[in-house]
Amino acid sequence: MATTSGSNPLSFGLRSVVAASAALAAAAVLQPAAAQEKPVKVTFIQHCCSGATFFQPMQYGAEYAAKMFNVQLTYVNADGDAARHANLIETAIADKADAVIPTITVPDALNAAVKKARDAGLVVIAENIDHPDGGKGNAREAFVGQDFLTSGHIIGVRMIKTHNLTAKDFCLLPVEFPELTYAVRRAAGVQSALKEKGIGSEMIGTGTVDAEALSTISQAILANPKITCIIGLGTTPTTVAPDAAAEAGRPGIPNGGFDTNPKIMKNIMEGKTTATMDQQPFWQGYLPVMFAAFEVRYGLHPADFDTGNNLIDKENGQKALQFGGTFR
Repeated sequence: MATTSGSNPLSFGLRSVVAASAALAAAAVLQPAAAQEKPVKVTFIQHCCSGATFFQPMQYGAEYAAKMFNVQLTYVNADGDAARHANLIETAIADKADAVIPTITVPDALNAAVKKARDAGLVVIAENIDHPDGGKGNAREAFVGQDFLTSGHIIGVRMIKTHNLTAKDFCLLPVEFPELTYAVRRAAGVQSALKEKGIGSEMIGTGTVDAEALSTISQAILANPKITCIIGLGTTPTTVAPDAAAEAGRPGIPNGGFDTNPKIMKNIMEGKTTATMDQQPFWQGYLPVMFAAFEVRYGLHPADFDTGNNLIDKENGQKALQFGGTFR
């Protein structure tokens, strides 16, 4: 069900909302029954970044679903280490978990572990980042996360339209980990929009520490006076972009990006950031846990679920600000 860059995001978004509403309706009915059954053992692997605000709604969603569906949840962090991530999958197998929910950040490092889990009878649902080839490239059963190409194109088009960008402009594309699938595909989506107008761009790595990312982006602006636009491809660079531009002596450079957190939403509501693409990490936590419980108990197989290409700006951002850290 993943969208492509040629599909209608609004239509797909409506289908996603309907599907999500149906899931919650089913939850309300089945919760009492689940409470009477043996707990389902699930290991959920966050791929990095302890304390990062982006992952707070994801963990909240996973724990919310665990309580609702009588799931014994083990929520662990791979600390950005693909080898550790693979070992955590192996640990879930050894601990006789019913399901494991990984993030496929480095396919070559995780493919064997995921296949071993499936061969051992575990349910495996990927979240947040999928294999570049989807189910054809990895033994995972389903993926719950964002369509990076489509969302990248959407924010690119929005920045062009709002700020009247032309071939004279040049956009900086900062991202935490340039080599990871999410960064590569988001960049491709953004660049597909920029190239339509002849706008150049450059991707740089920032890491996940706000202060370091701010310094990196600021230095890039100072080094390249042609930069007239910043599109952060992840939470960290989107969070610090306005401050980085100010530190470089060029406050007000048009900027937008990906994800929500209290700082990003504050910048949007104050007009410092134009817009951001929301991938709804609550769903990335909640839905895989729910899907795992339903498959283990009832044999209901999960399906790929696009958690959204929802563009948030000042006009529709109030709830993302209000519920930051929980549902948003």
